[in-house]
Amino acid sequence: MRAPTQSRTKVLFLARLFGGLKSGLAAGRWEPRGVPAIYRLLEGLARDPEIDLLTVFADKEPDARFPSYVRRNIAPLGDTVILPWRHMAGGRFRRLELALTEVEHTARILALAKRFKPDVIYATYANIHAAALLARAGYKVVLRLMGVVPHHRRIAEGSAPLFRWAMRAPFAEVVSSEDGSDPAAVMEKLVAHGTPWRVRLNGCDPITATETEIAEARRAVGGTRPFVVFLARLEPQKGCLEFVKAALALLQRKPDCTDVVIVGDGPLRAEMESLVQAAGQTARIHFLGSQTHAQAGRWLAGADIYVSVNLYGNLSNANLEALSAGVCLVLPTSDPGVPLDTATDQLIPADAAKRYNRERIPDSLADALAELIQAPDEIARRREATRGLKGKLVRPWDDVIADDIAHLKNTAVGRRAPQATPASTS
Repeated sequence: MRAPTQSRTKVLFLARLFGGLKSGLAAGRWEPRGVPAIYRLLEGLARDPEIDLLTVFADKEPDARFPSYVRRNIAPLGDTVILPWRHMAGGRFRRLELALTEVEHTARILALAKRFKPDVIYATYANIHAAALLARAGYKVVLRLMGVVPHHRRIAEGSAPLFRWAMRAPFAEVVSSEDGSDPAAVMEKLVAHGTPWRVRLNGCDPITATETEIAEARRAVGGTRPFVVFLARLEPQKGCLEFVKAALALLQRKPDCTDVVIVGDGPLRAEMESLVQAAGQTARIHFLGSQTHAQAGRWLAGADIYVSVNLYGNLSNANLEALSAGVCLVLPTSDPGVPLDTATDQLIPADAAKRYNRERIPDSLADALAELIQAPDEIARRREATRGLKGKLVRPWDDVIADDIAHLKNTAVGRRAPQATPASTS
């Protein structure tokens, strides 16, 4: 491969077309919601005068808003490519469509790389096959995982040979978010021997809601009862159905004991709302849909209790934001056998977060909430403990992104970061 240019580093960024990016991109605008680890890094790269950026978003699911290949200039990112899902036969052959889509995406990405001649490539896992081929062709590729999921654990144990071959490509570096899924316990088996890797917490900007905004949020849902918030994309792995069932069980036992606010949107929202309507609890359980970071911050800052039911790990972006807001946290117990959330236990101790039994959701969660709601002094103590953790665990996004960009620039010129250790979460 050629040496990097002297004045500017050419970065090819390969990302999934995440749900939180679709509405804006469908209209040719950059209006990201969710996935801050990705959109903030893209914005940082686009601002950097030493970076020449080409961004590729690959749509990994059918979406009529993206019917064909698009290449356009989208401020502030600049040159941006959108790769569509390959539709055929009215969607009756979904597995074949998936295979054809992956082949087409990979071929187009390889062609773009050949023309663009990047000094370094940054790829999210959704583009693993293209990333692996590029790494094996001699490009410097940084692979980004947003944590590990059961699919990755199966690969680490020797299943899914095509994905295992891809994961063991000679990547310049593999980076994973520490989201509670305990990626450090899996990484040695997941990547090729000698591949540098690191695990770190995502960033979190301060929650800046004013007292007036907090008071308005509380009045909007009643204002007098303890206030519980759930913030997540409404999809199965976030445990949102389990949360709704726990909230309904709590309200059945203790009618009018709390107001529950659900912030977020996703494929399970309609089913969740149906459960609430069938139980006659629309006055106590409120669905707010997708919110901006600032709007979500007001609900977090106004809440007495924040609940996480993430089935894959509980150090997510939303949980870090709740920690930054100083709210009383309610989290599931860890599962050392997987392992899952053992890092969460180390970083968020028992005095800050009340745990419920992850093997008995929703009953155990309903029990934990009932205990807290009748003990306001305990809520206050846990809020204080959470505030004490904020300075130790939460780093501003600008600092985290600056580190990521520095790593990319070092990779482009051949300087490799030292291999991480299981304790590396910074």
